[in-house]
Amino acid sequence: MTIAVSFAAATMALLSPAAAAPAVMAYFEGAPSVASLDAFAGHLQIVAADLFAINAKGRITGHIPASLTSIASTDRIQVLVTVSNFGINGFSEAIAHAILTPGMAQQAAIANMVKAAAGYAGINLDFESVRRTDRAAYTAFATALAAALHQHGLVEVLSIPAETADNPKDSWTGAFDYAALGRVADLVQVMTYDENGPWGPPGPVAGLDWMSACLAFSQRVLPAGKISLGVPAYGYDWNLTAGGGKQVAYAAVPALMTQTGAVPQWDAATSSPWFSYTAANGASHVVWYENAKSIALKSALATQHGVAGLSIYALGFENAAFWSAMTTSF
Repeated sequence: MTIAVSFAAATMALLSPAAAAPAVMAYFEGAPSVASLDAFAGHLQIVAADLFAINAKGRITGHIPASLTSIASTDRIQVLVTVSNFGINGFSEAIAHAILTPGMAQQAAIANMVKAAAGYAGINLDFESVRRTDRAAYTAFATALAAALHQHGLVEVLSIPAETADNPKDSWTGAFDYAALGRVADLVQVMTYDENGPWGPPGPVAGLDWMSACLAFSQRVLPAGKISLGVPAYGYDWNLTAGGGKQVAYAAVPALMTQTGAVPQWDAATSSPWFSYTAANGASHVVWYENAKSIALKSALATQHGVAGLSIYALGFENAAFWSAMTTSF
C-alpha cells in the first residue's frame, strides 16, 4: 500500500459517522501557524495546508514546509493540500472560470493537483468568488477531480460558502450545488464564518442562530458524515468613524480590551460577544469576536447533529483557551 493510500484510508476513517468524536481540521497558514500546530497538535486529526495557488493555465505553486511535515508525522495528523484561486487581488473569478472550463487548463489543473497531493491525504479545493453561471461547470470539475484523486487513493474535500437555502442566482453562493457536490466529494467543508465583516455593517462573525440555520440546510441536502462545520478563531474590528475595519485574532482580543478599557457585552439573539471603544484618535469602534462561551456553543453543534467534523480557521489565531472551549462538548 502506498503512503497516499494509507493516508487517505486513515482520513476517511476519521471522517466516518461512527467516529467517537468529530474530526478536527485546522487551516495552516505558513510560519504564523507553526507554533500553534506544535502546541496544540493533540487536538487535531487533519491539517489543511492553505499554501497552494493555481493560475489560469492550471499551474500550481506552493509547498509543504518541513515544520508541518515533521509535526504531522509525529502526531499522526493527516495533511490536505489546499489549492485556491487566490490571485494578486484576492480570490479571482477569472482564474476559477478558466479552470472550470473544459480544456487544456482544466486537464493540467487536475493532473497538477494529483501530483501536488502525492504522499498526503488529498486535495482541499478552495475556490471562492466563483461566477454563479459556472455552477454546472464547478460540479463537473469537482466530479472529474474526485475521480482522478480516487484513482490514486486520495480524497477530495471541497470548501464552499455557507448558506441557509439554495439560491443559484446568488452572486457569492450560487455556483455551489450542495446536493450534487455531496454526491462526489469525500467531505464538504461548510465555511460557516464571515457572516459579517468590514465590507458591511457590524455584526457577528458567525452567530449561533445563523450557523444553526446553515447547518440545518446542509443536513437537508448533504449526508451528515460529509459535513465539516467551520469555526472562526477571529473577530472583526469595525471603525465606525472612518469606515472599514480589520480582522482580530481570538488570542489578541483580551489585550485589545485591556488597552481600550472596553466592557464586554453579550448578544443573546446570536450568542455572540461584542464590545465598543473609542480609539486614541477619537474614532469610534465596535468589535464582534469569539470567546470561550461562543466557541463552546458552536462546537457543540457538531456533536449534537452528528456531523463529520469541525474546521478551524486558522492556526495561529487561537490560544489554549480556544482549544479548551472547543473540546468541552466532545
